[in-house]
Amino acid sequence: MIKFAFGKRRRRRQLEQAIWLMAPLDRAIFLGHFVEDATFIELAHWHGISVSEVEAALCRGLGILADVLEPERPRWWRIWQRQV
Repeated sequence: MIKFAFGKRRRRRQLEQAIWLMAPLDRAIFLGHFVEDATFIELAHWHGISVSEVEAALCRGLGILADVLEPERPRWWRIWQRQV
């Protein structure tokens, strides 16, 4: 039970760290989508940007999140990341 609680706290700290590493707009879009459950169209309207810019900001935020949560990714991930 104690080990489980420690793991949850560590994961929460990592998530908070990842969110604060994001650029302000990326952070606002990430939190708007995942916390406030806003659609891409709503986020684009709120921030005065296009839907494709919302998608790009969300991708950047998810990339930072992946970097923080899984710093050592499997080999296939590195190959896929180069192709994008």
